[in-house]
Amino acid sequence: MRLFKTLTVTTTALLALTALTACGGDSDEVATGSGGKSLPKANDVASMERFVNQYAVCKDLETEATAGGSAREAFADLPEGSKGGVKERAFCEAEKGDPIVLMAVSDMKKFVAGLKAKKAEGKEGMALVGADFAVVPSEAETSTALKSAGLLIASCDADFNSKIPSGYIKREGTVEGCILTDYL
Repeated sequence: MRLFKTLTVTTTALLALTALTACGGDSDEVATGSGGKSLPKANDVASMERFVNQYAVCKDLETEATAGGSAREAFADLPEGSKGGVKERAFCEAEKGDPIVLMAVSDMKKFVAGLKAKKAEGKEGMALVGADFAVVPSEAETSTALKSAGLLIASCDADFNSKIPSGYIKREGTVEGCILTDYL
């Protein structure tokens, strides 16, 4: 019986490690963020989908080319293309059907500058980011779960940024007026 418990624990640990390393695409390394936070890597849509599904729900995945109306609306508020530092975008749904946008980011500085430009246009100006990807859920439960999973919020919203309480990460980003934080 003791051998069975040991094998079960060992198998569970190996499965967990396999799942965690699968999120990194070609590399299982993580970039180091501020405050000792490690930012997960997921350099393609499949890796992003796996990452999100470890902590929340990402179902009915569609590419940008096949995405429907609610996805198109969600995409409209976000940086796009190489000008926005985005390599690829996809869309899925949370448990209750709310849209989630997944973005493989080729240049995080361009991406954050794109968020700042969108904020200047009156859009949200925020996204959850890893080392090389961004996720934008449209509901709080998914955002909270992904923040707890190690993603940080890239925010170019001066009002929001000024209200972050002490004890939370508040790291100046590579774009003036934008920060990375773990406050949601």
